[in-house]
Amino acid sequence: MFAIAAYHLFGLGAGIKINQIRKAGKNPCFQGKLADLYGEFSHLWEKGAPIFSPIDWYLILAYIIFAFSVGLLLSSKAGESLSSYFVADRKLPWWWLGTSMVATTFAADTPLVITGMVALDGVGGNWLWWSWAIGYLIITVFFAASWRKAEVLTDVEFVELRYSGTGAVILRAAKAFFLSILFNSIILGWVFKAMSKITAPFLDWNVLLGAEVFGSISDVWPSFLLLGDLNTTLTVLILFSVVVFYSSMGGIQGVILTDLFQFALGIGGAILFAIFAIQYVGGLEGLYSKLETLYPGKSESIISFWPRIGEEEHGLPLQVFLIFIGVQWWIQYHSDGSGYLAQRLHTAKTPKDAELGSLWFNIANFILRTWPWVLTGLVCLVVFPLHDADLFQAEGGIVQSDREIAYPMLMKIVLPAGCLGFVFVSLMAAFMSTADTHINWGASYLVNDLYLRFLKPDAGNKQTVIAGRIAVVLMAGIAILVATQMNSIASAWKFFLAMASGLGLPQILRWIWWRVNAWTELSGMGTALVLSLILYKVYPDVNADYLLFFTALGSVIVSILVTFLTAPVPDKVLDAFVTKLQPFGFWGKWGGVSARKKFYSRIRIWLLAIFSLYAWLFGIGYILQLKYVLGGIFLICGIVSGLIVLKLWEKKDSVS
Repeated sequence: MFAIAAYHLFGLGAGIKINQIRKAGKNPCFQGKLADLYGEFSHLWEKGAPIFSPIDWYLILAYIIFAFSVGLLLSSKAGESLSSYFVADRKLPWWWLGTSMVATTFAADTPLVITGMVALDGVGGNWLWWSWAIGYLIITVFFAASWRKAEVLTDVEFVELRYSGTGAVILRAAKAFFLSILFNSIILGWVFKAMSKITAPFLDWNVLLGAEVFGSISDVWPSFLLLGDLNTTLTVLILFSVVVFYSSMGGIQGVILTDLFQFALGIGGAILFAIFAIQYVGGLEGLYSKLETLYPGKSESIISFWPRIGEEEHGLPLQVFLIFIGVQWWIQYHSDGSGYLAQRLHTAKTPKDAELGSLWFNIANFILRTWPWVLTGLVCLVVFPLHDADLFQAEGGIVQSDREIAYPMLMKIVLPAGCLGFVFVSLMAAFMSTADTHINWGASYLVNDLYLRFLKPDAGNKQTVIAGRIAVVLMAGIAILVATQMNSIASAWKFFLAMASGLGLPQILRWIWWRVNAWTELSGMGTALVLSLILYKVYPDVNADYLLFFTALGSVIVSILVTFLTAPVPDKVLDAFVTKLQPFGFWGKWGGVSARKKFYSRIRIWLLAIFSLYAWLFGIGYILQLKYVLGGIFLICGIVSGLIVLKLWEKKDSVS
């Protein structure tokens, strides 16, 4: 076990804490167990709290130098053309693009949000993002190869490949604006907010710069540009400046190259932190016994993967779980691989590389990443109890009002010098890997789908690359403004999902149903935007997941009605689209029986792949809960179903 903050620094007395413990429960046996637990932690208080040591600073500096170097080394290559800058000349292998996709979704906000979810709804609360696997596997099975075959620079450019006329032009411009300026800025905003929470316990610029210099900056700094306070604002802006530099200079290839390193750092740091956190509470057995001591009769519902039924205090409500698995995965703005996922798929050497990269993304995203964060979140419930977060640690006073910040606070408590720097750098890497992707992705819309499409279609390579670099800086500035206005990361997540929910189903349908047109997407997008702004304003106290359901339902109804009330896409456009991409599904005279058979074949593969992925996910989870037999059964099911998927996958293109 490792040191925590010195007892005398907090000005607390063991007698005071024991009295608090005795007041925590009426059962004398419970009081005794809790007092013993307090005693088990209290002997660590005398060893002093770890702070950044020289080796921690060396690690941080080395990573920043690495990021700068990548931008400089790749700047000349990225500047050759718009294709080099935004899709790396379509030459990347599957493991590059797949790892980059994982690194991007592994943002600095993710472990903080998961820590908050575990505190609110137990382990089952992670169905908020576990449910996304259903949609991500649709991308792998149905759309990944087609994105590469389309050979467009952005997913928004695809609009005018699939549709035509005034509707297609309006849709391309609208999506380019909303995805780059509105949606993308919100994503970057919550990532900035998360990084400000992570850095707050560790860096004090009042000390590093000196009180006089820091005070001078404070006097002139505008209040509307604060991420919490000036201290965290300066930290985040310095880190983001590094991101803006290397992503603007190196283009997408620089982004993906740094993503490979950032993924290794991110997953390594998460695992290392989880190991130290679990050791701190006495190993896995100690973790579960302490949860039972602190939450008698409730610990099983806290660690359960499944929704609660009835009036239990902890656990994910059943109705919310049904919304997650029944609705949420198909209302995502990237339901068909659009957005930054498509941007990665565009960089693939071949359509097969696009499929394999997407598959690796699913495996790494859900099976590899989940449990280090979840276990650390459970440790936070022990170190910072829900109803008395400062029972064992003075830092708990901050955690009580913001459960998301428990993650960096626990880092400060359990990690020794060197390891603290490594984990901090891993979160820096997670922050940068998401920020670089989103500013590059947003800039691609501004340049390719607004500047080149509507303002200067005859611009040369040099002009477009310069425009791309300017767009990156512009995206950065907008994101900073949005971040300063954001409060909770989790609430921003959920509002964003609702606002973008109108894009989900129409984007899936455009690949499998000939009748969909540009107005289908426009009406769905507009309806979701309006409903989310109205419902979240009028019903601020209603569960955000319920509002998401009604927003999605309203947008689907409107978009389907509009589809049948407007003219279909002209035959000439559909002919060209089907000839180029050979889509499967319901394409009438353009696809016939063969397209439908291929669609049904892939449905079987998709369902089996979902079963296999969740079997692996929960098999590992049960083993970590020390339920070895149950975990073994799940893993065997995952292996068998996975082998069947591979066999069906080999035959998928032979169906006729």
